[in-house]
Amino acid sequence: MQKSSWKYSYNPSLFTSALNTPSWERVEGTQYLEVTHGCAHNSCRFCTYYKRTPFKPSTDKEIERSLKYLSLVDAKTPIKRIFLQGADPFVLSYDRLMEIREKLFSTLPNLESIGGYGRMTDICNKSVDQLKSLHEAGFTDFFFGVESADDALLKFVNKGYDADTLWEQGMKMHESGMPWRAVIMLGLGGHGWGESHPLKTAEFFSATQPSVIGIVSLTLIYDQYTHMFPPLYEDMRNGTFVEAGELERYEELKCFIEHLDCETVVAGQHSTMPYWIAGRMPRDKEKVLEKIDWVLENGDEQHMRSFRDMGVQDT
Repeated sequence: MQKSSWKYSYNPSLFTSALNTPSWERVEGTQYLEVTHGCAHNSCRFCTYYKRTPFKPSTDKEIERSLKYLSLVDAKTPIKRIFLQGADPFVLSYDRLMEIREKLFSTLPNLESIGGYGRMTDICNKSVDQLKSLHEAGFTDFFFGVESADDALLKFVNKGYDADTLWEQGMKMHESGMPWRAVIMLGLGGHGWGESHPLKTAEFFSATQPSVIGIVSLTLIYDQYTHMFPPLYEDMRNGTFVEAGELERYEELKCFIEHLDCETVVAGQHSTMPYWIAGRMPRDKEKVLEKIDWVLENGDEQHMRSFRDMGVQDT
């Protein structure tokens, strides 16, 4: 993954939530524009990030105010990429995204590409041809929170869609040729969920072929920004949900990697991962599996749990 000192100019007054971006988007030449506020779904049982921010698209006036600021930044440090802010700016219609694209490229002469977060249902309002057109216009490498392709687990965590919808929209992305990125969440089903989660998710990614698969681990802690615990935390407190053990999560990861069959980069370098796992598939599959086996043989449950909780709190 690209490493760089993260040089950016962040004006909090231009955002309704804390800046939210994958680590690989924190590089020089990337800046941020809020085009939606909050999350269009905002009901996943493991998430608190946007719970106090009602969803709404940004107005033209809000976007133009931000663009004036970004033009000043660009004059000092050329902006090559914009990572759109909001939980899922890709929910905006094709026409609205293209309008925003025109504003960006006419304001920022060095701009090369546009990314952001997305939900898989955000693809529903776009045809394959429109996805191709968006890619040709500079949209690329949007990051989708897939988490799992296990239908029962999608319902359990209230993702807001089923596995059939996930597959339909994922195949549209693959057919369009627009590079996209995604995430799998270890431990999402809790203790004893079994192999259906990693197996079905590996099958889905093998078919839809995201360019990067981020690996994170479910962590139910107090959110310092929203001052809330995730809804699933209450299930844990009353005993109806038992968290997966640390080594159990790496067993899920081993199953996932063993059955993953596509060219992609796996990036388990998140603050919830006590031992970082990364490599290019299929080239590095055996090395990655060897690292996971080492963790399973040498990892300590208590130490790994303490590291994961501390890492998230410091993020």
